[in-house]
Amino acid sequence: MAELEKKLSILRQSIDAVDDELLELIGKRARLAGQVGEAKQDSVNAPFYVPSREASIIRRMLERNALAATNAHESKIPDAAIHGIYREIIGACLALEHPMTIAYLGPEGTFSHTAASRQFGSSVAYLACSSLEQVFDEVEAGRATYGVVPVENAFEGAVTPTLDLFADMERDLFICAEVQLSIHHHLFTYADSLADIDIVISHPQPLGQCRNWLAEHLPQAQMMDASSTIRAAQIVDEAKSCGSQTLDWKRCAVVGPYSIVDRSDLSLLQRNIEDFHDNTTRFFVIGQHDSPASGLDKTSLVMSIQDEPGALHHLIASFAGRGIGLTRIESRPSKKKLWEYVFFADIQGHRDDAAVAEAIAEIKSKPGGFIKVLGSYPVSKPL
Repeated sequence: MAELEKKLSILRQSIDAVDDELLELIGKRARLAGQVGEAKQDSVNAPFYVPSREASIIRRMLERNALAATNAHESKIPDAAIHGIYREIIGACLALEHPMTIAYLGPEGTFSHTAASRQFGSSVAYLACSSLEQVFDEVEAGRATYGVVPVENAFEGAVTPTLDLFADMERDLFICAEVQLSIHHHLFTYADSLADIDIVISHPQPLGQCRNWLAEHLPQAQMMDASSTIRAAQIVDEAKSCGSQTLDWKRCAVVGPYSIVDRSDLSLLQRNIEDFHDNTTRFFVIGQHDSPASGLDKTSLVMSIQDEPGALHHLIASFAGRGIGLTRIESRPSKKKLWEYVFFADIQGHRDDAAVAEAIAEIKSKPGGFIKVLGSYPVSKPL
């Protein structure tokens, strides 16, 4: 035992020395970031948050991590860990450059809050909003520096209220980054068993993402919508605390993230009830600007064209003819004229790329052609 303690003591001293060195290097990086912030103050149009630069840093670190592990013939540190470490370092340095407030669909603990903190770290201020419209309003008014909004789920499809807000031509906001978040849903309740549950409460998206599980295991239960997963937990807790006669809290269950355990006395009854375990939701970061090219980008658009046979083909042809891939396209009512639609599309490439700029210009020149660039931003991977 004495020999073991001696060996451990030596190893721990070495780890302490590395930690001291890391702290010194992080301090050095923060000072350099501060100098970048001072340089940007001389230019009114230079944004402090540059997603393309952050994406380049993280991509480079992930490549170096993989290469170092290969050269040393060791298991590499997981990409998610490297991403998280550098997100926190970048976020802390960015906060020194310029204080930021990030708006998201609240309350705290929602998937939107998780996506926002994954993107910006713990050094910024967060503003919980009661609706997606409020997130847009806070950013547009300048009360929040950026906002984070859900746009689509890999299995349930588009978050249509977000698309409708982007389609509002009076709004002047851009998409500057995307966050892909792996989503897992759990079942929380005060009931003793599944047989005792009559009502399941959550946001419509999680209910849809767990549709098959709920139909199989809780066929007798009524589904009830809430504005967010955390709000669903609050509804049950409020019913319990006030002894509600209209909602039997003992027979209610909530579908939501694991963070509910930190915000409610509800018990976790069943883990991972999502129908697809590679379930992923995509979020957009919105702000007063989009992102410069990073070398691997997407551009989001909303567009329309004169209603005639082959109209959608004419839109797509402008991209296909230039070898530009569409990664998503869907329609939404224009809300201006009966049966008139606008099309949302994500395309490969940056709006400053020559081919993309030409395709956009061509659509504008078509009869009845309209196109609005919602923003260009670096491609992300699920976290």
